[in-house]
Amino acid sequence: MANTLGFKPLRKESVTKMSLPLYGFLEGDTVGLLIVADQNESISSLARKLQEAGNIRVKPKSEVQLVYQGKVIDPALTVSGAGFTALERFDLRQK
Repeated sequence: MANTLGFKPLRKESVTKMSLPLYGFLEGDTVGLLIVADQNESISSLARKLQEAGNIRVKPKSEVQLVYQGKVIDPALTVSGAGFTALERFDLRQK
């Protein structure tokens, strides 16, 4: 349906993206880092983001595991699939 100027309204995306602020802690670091994650982002991507943010103090490791609520999380899951909500903590540890 066009308006009086002849423009069609923009289509809204059916998938809403939501960013979540999360607190990440790298093994070997003394500072927690605030990481903004997309709810559809993979756990492996979240782990990469944390390593990139903390690489000035901790050298990135090739084999790591993300721990959330005391459990190792499958890197193929998404942030929402793992159950993350805003301002929660996760840890990144070497395997």
